[in-house]
Amino acid sequence: MQTSSSRLAPFIREYIYDKKWQSIKEIQEDAIKVILDTDSHVLIAAGTAAGKTEACFFPILTLIEKESKSYTGGINVLYIGPLKALINDQFERLSPLLERAEIPLWRWHGDVAQGHKHKLLENPGGILQITPESLEALLLRQPQKIKLLFNDLKFAIIDEVHAFLGEDRGAQLICLLERIKGISGCDPRRVGLSATLGDYSSALEWLKAGSDRNTVIISEGIDSNTAKKLPRRKISLAVDFYKDSRFYPALYDQCQGDSGVPFRKCIIFTNSRVEAEETTANLKAIARERNEEDHYHVHHGSIAASLRAEAEQKLKESGAQTIAATATLELGIDIGQLDRIIQIGAPMGVSSFVQRLGRSGRRSGVSQMYFSSREYPENAFNILGNIPWELLKTIAVIQLYLEERWIEDSRPKPLPFSLLCHQTFSVLASLGEHSFGDLSNQLLALPPFRGIGEEDYATLLRYLITNGFIDVIEGGKLIIGLEGERIVNHYSFYSVFPDEEEFRVCFGGREIGKVNFIPPEGSGLVLAGKSWKVTYVNLKSREINVSPGSGEVSKIWQGGLGNVHLRIARRMKQALLEKVRYPYLSASAAERMNEARQYAEAMNIRNTDFIPISEDDSSHNFILLPWLGSRGMRTLYLALQKQIYRKDLGITFIERKNEYALSISSKLGIDMFEEILLGIINTVKNPEEMLDSARIPYTDKYDYLLPPELLLKQYAANMLDLEEAGLITGHT
Repeated sequence: MQTSSSRLAPFIREYIYDKKWQSIKEIQEDAIKVILDTDSHVLIAAGTAAGKTEACFFPILTLIEKESKSYTGGINVLYIGPLKALINDQFERLSPLLERAEIPLWRWHGDVAQGHKHKLLENPGGILQITPESLEALLLRQPQKIKLLFNDLKFAIIDEVHAFLGEDRGAQLICLLERIKGISGCDPRRVGLSATLGDYSSALEWLKAGSDRNTVIISEGIDSNTAKKLPRRKISLAVDFYKDSRFYPALYDQCQGDSGVPFRKCIIFTNSRVEAEETTANLKAIARERNEEDHYHVHHGSIAASLRAEAEQKLKESGAQTIAATATLELGIDIGQLDRIIQIGAPMGVSSFVQRLGRSGRRSGVSQMYFSSREYPENAFNILGNIPWELLKTIAVIQLYLEERWIEDSRPKPLPFSLLCHQTFSVLASLGEHSFGDLSNQLLALPPFRGIGEEDYATLLRYLITNGFIDVIEGGKLIIGLEGERIVNHYSFYSVFPDEEEFRVCFGGREIGKVNFIPPEGSGLVLAGKSWKVTYVNLKSREINVSPGSGEVSKIWQGGLGNVHLRIARRMKQALLEKVRYPYLSASAAERMNEARQYAEAMNIRNTDFIPISEDDSSHNFILLPWLGSRGMRTLYLALQKQIYRKDLGITFIERKNEYALSISSKLGIDMFEEILLGIINTVKNPEEMLDSARIPYTDKYDYLLPPELLLKQYAANMLDLEEAGLITGHT
């Protein structure tokens, strides 16, 4: 009987023999059959180091080698990765295999030399590895080359699919693939690779968007009845908690060896670049104080490519090494044997937790993850400080995975007007003049924009024309305008996600603080307890100049709002109320949870979402803690800011204290306040009704270019959830 591996190209079989592999993995066997015998798109879902790369490339290269002998007629395979580091890693991994068949392998991103790119443009063929941002730049800057580059494209491989689902970046990627298809006439099969997925149906829909092909899932460790991931490795977890200066010394000790393990290789995951830098600096300082070896490095998107590569290489070498990193090391870069994963604070979500956990235990079979939480003082009458939020979220994330193998679903944005604005600029700048009809037909046919009507698109274009971003020439044709050119010609245009780096905020030459987002000029922000109006943004010096605001700003830029799922928030409440000692908690973490549970019982949190603070004849002060996810909390918070509802509810003061709680002062007592609030939520049919058009936060990169009516529509559709907002517990 012929095995799947025997169907592979001779150079691949030789490669397998030279590697001394006795056999290939089951997931690779399955992928060979589907890719060689069908014309379907394919989603390969398996754990880290399960052989997904080979499962994908072995059969694809077999087909390419059989059909293409010269590799000069255009790119045959487009590999799209979310990170430059991942592309570099895959480039090194695939080069020895492809050299055997003399199949060209190219990489294209911001750190690749121009000479390498020019060679590809002059003689395209083989495999191109690229990020979505560089693919956007290629379409924008080399429009005349696109047909030649991609006319023979057979496959588009998308690595780490979960990093794109539900994000503007994923929608941008689908737009780019469809635009390439429209220009070059190619219709490549898509192959998605991912290690962590919760809802496979949504991933399959995303992968086939705009295509008539079927999509087949090939999975390892998936229950075919429930499509849930099954455990493959043993898991070892530890959660610690600190209130004081012992935090970094304890973290340092976790990276050291012991009698059983003389040294450790560790990744410390942080939730921001600033935290990664701060962590590395503190660990280096402790090493100096103790006169011990400094093997601590940092890894994130803002540091030089050479330093990132050096840090990655250090992890592959023998001996003790520790890297503090953001999500840049969360994905499938091959960094060899890791002894421990450390997470500072709570993971962003269950998907992030599972992905990071999977980075360790590849060879030992035991994935180890150590969580270190620290407490920050709250400023809500000391009420919220009684609850250890990061510790509570960490427990909720862990329990949802251990108990149910639950992972967040990802859903696309129904009305991505910001991305539509970006793609409109890209098409006009690359392909030149268009009539409204041609532009509308081309862009609204792209899968991410099929929920947007022609009338709304006309409203957007009129607004962009009025403000000089698009010009109208003779014959009514549209071209990119002067203001639009300034945006398109800036290097930041290629990405559709807001900048994550810190900007200094200055007034009168004096720094008043820092923010990790870019607010548009003319918008308002709140910093150092005051409101400010943004007067100028200097991208080169990373400085934002402001002037004092009036207190009521017309647009409040809130940067990257949280994205906590309702299930996580509800599991946090359950963890706070249940009398369970989780085996992975340290003594200090368990003690802190006991303190929080005693407080929760005293404040009757089990039966009410309202925590009273104080009251007098004219005012009732309380905390509203409804245990909602981010969508529900946004809906609730913005509704309570709308003037008509503020009046009905007697609100004299409202402030969002964290992702889960609001501090409110009202002329009404809690019972009456709750009754009226639930009445408002239950009678509103459209979330747009709950919004004050003058107080819509900017959440996407090009929101500042949208007319107010579309900004309101987009925010209501993409960011709010009326049903979730109504899940407030009755006050008893």
